[in-house]
Amino acid sequence: MQQKGYVVKADDEMAQVIIKRESACGHSCDTCGGGCSSPSISLNIENKLGAKTGDYVLIESKSSTILKSAFIAYIIPLILMIIGVSIGMKVFNNMGYENYETLSFLTGLVFVVISYFLLKYVDNKYFRDNDSLLEMVEILDK
Repeated sequence: MQQKGYVVKADDEMAQVIIKRESACGHSCDTCGGGCSSPSISLNIENKLGAKTGDYVLIESKSSTILKSAFIAYIIPLILMIIGVSIGMKVFNNMGYENYETLSFLTGLVFVVISYFLLKYVDNKYFRDNDSLLEMVEILDK
């Protein structure tokens, strides 16, 4: 995935780049009935190309990285919730509770909460320090 960004601050090592997020209607917001407004994002990216303040740059993120992040963020909590509900059903039913379905649901929610703490740990450990998530690939003509 590639997006165009504007360098607002740069030095030899890092560049602060503003990227305008694309809206749901693509690039033609004037034809969109929703009057879409898409906010800008400010990113700090390694300045491998020596971009200067005022340059337009092409920022790239690998599709595999985006898919891996989406899998981790959405599928892992779902899997843990299903595991929690399954464990709760088996345990509470075997213990003879009449409301084992409700208790199983609550166990599933506990597993979802645990998954978010797990995701926070994974995010801090592997993604916060990883410079390869976004890369400046080209300085564009104005």
